[in-house]
Amino acid sequence: MTVGTDAPARVLVVDDTEAHRYVMASWLRRAGYAVTEAGTGRDALDLAAGHDAVVLDVNLPDMSGFDVCERIKADEATAVPVMHVSATSIDARSRTSGLQRGADAYLVEPLDRDEFLATVSALCRSHAARRGITEHARRMADLAAAVVPLASAGSLDDLVAHAARGAATVFGAPVVVIATAPDGMATRVVCPGAGRAVVRGRLLAPAAESPTPDPYDLAAADTPGVWREMLDRAGVAAADWHVVPLTDAAGRPIGGFAVATPGGALDAEDRELAQQLRAALTGALATLRSFAQEHLVALTLQRSMLPHALPAPDGLRAAARYSASDAQLSVGGDFYDAIELPDGRVAAVIGDVQGHSLRAATVMAQLRFSLAAYLVEGHPPARALDLLNDLLIRSHPELVTVCVAVLDLRDGSVEVANAGHLPPLLVTPDGARYLRASSPLLGVPRAPGRVAERVVTTGPCTLVLVTDGLLERRSGHLRDALDRMAGVAVEAGTLEPGDLCDVLLRRFDHADQDDDVAVLAVHLTGDRAAVRPASVGGAKRAR
Repeated sequence: MTVGTDAPARVLVVDDTEAHRYVMASWLRRAGYAVTEAGTGRDALDLAAGHDAVVLDVNLPDMSGFDVCERIKADEATAVPVMHVSATSIDARSRTSGLQRGADAYLVEPLDRDEFLATVSALCRSHAARRGITEHARRMADLAAAVVPLASAGSLDDLVAHAARGAATVFGAPVVVIATAPDGMATRVVCPGAGRAVVRGRLLAPAAESPTPDPYDLAAADTPGVWREMLDRAGVAAADWHVVPLTDAAGRPIGGFAVATPGGALDAEDRELAQQLRAALTGALATLRSFAQEHLVALTLQRSMLPHALPAPDGLRAAARYSASDAQLSVGGDFYDAIELPDGRVAAVIGDVQGHSLRAATVMAQLRFSLAAYLVEGHPPARALDLLNDLLIRSHPELVTVCVAVLDLRDGSVEVANAGHLPPLLVTPDGARYLRASSPLLGVPRAPGRVAERVVTTGPCTLVLVTDGLLERRSGHLRDALDRMAGVAVEAGTLEPGDLCDVLLRRFDHADQDDDVAVLAVHLTGDRAAVRPASVGGAKRAR
């Protein structure tokens, strides 16, 4: 980071004649240069790094000045302007050879003081300009590298950490980054320097109001107390700060960052870099906040379309879980339901409408309520799916998978009709098996004779229905995943529906999930007490 005034240019003077070396070094020192002296080519090569120019005698005791020049130019660490001086190699051929082998200037002795100093000054200016261009290009590359991860940050914590690491590299100094979540709580991170690990603030509290929306300088004594704890943990010494507030399009504060300035105020180039980082961080933070709010709205809408409660007649307990994909912003089409039928049976339903969109969610809601109506009217599961298929084909182009399982609490029977969905898993104290009756999914012309499967249970059991988001992955076979799910259900050692739902989500709901997940579990206790049929008008429905 460039701070304060520029240091004097450094010049290496190489000549084996001490008197000649003394004269040139004296002229340079009186002109304000920092001078290093060397008497051999080997010493020149050892000392060249870190200088702005080299004054190099052509005839040295251990090697040719031309060779020394070539080696200085060949090494990136020492490639600085070189001026040859000579009292003997003064003919045109020698001067031409020296310039062709890399020298930037060639003076013959006796030297003219003014010409000598003017030439050295020109070489130092040239080197400073090239170094400035290179340094600026490097810092712009650092800025670009700092900005790129901001756009892909998946959370506020990730965004703040990326910004702190990137800014510390750009400015070569400790950086504090603060970002405010939609609820007003601020996340704080400090990066003590380039390549260093970030330290996160332990306190989640509202950010203090900035005295101005414009960048400003802050004295070390005024460092906010909420910063000091994490600065101490990061090993950052007390320093002044250049603070850059962040605001949204409406001018509301959404965070900021601060760069330590232990050597003085930022120069014009650093302030410009800070402004560019400010623009990138403001945009990334606004996008992330907008995404978080839209995702919350979408999730709230999705949840409002699912049952608020599940029926719990004597002899049956039900539980359901819904997990939204972090990778999807739009609402999905996964749905589940549990419906008490007028004759005392309970219908468990799970389905998935193709796509992630508001349309998918509205189609899901229509189908869920229509299917419930068909079942309450007394249609068997297979017939109810046929009616639903006719409705879907007339009204919507989407494809839908649905599984319906009607459980009779009086005799323990389970009747399943499945339209292209994953098979339900029947878990008993003796093991687990899938009820694999299947027929084409909904949204295609009706296939004749949709198949239903009826099984009779003789004791307590739990029927588990899931959407494919729980099991499908980019790699791996779905059949293997179904086998693993059955094994996990058996290993769980429980028939409690809520416990089974939780176990399955813990084992299968992973970070690479890119689809929503619904799990519905219905437990038959095994009590075969008589169930009094309810009238159609008085049938209880899930709310």
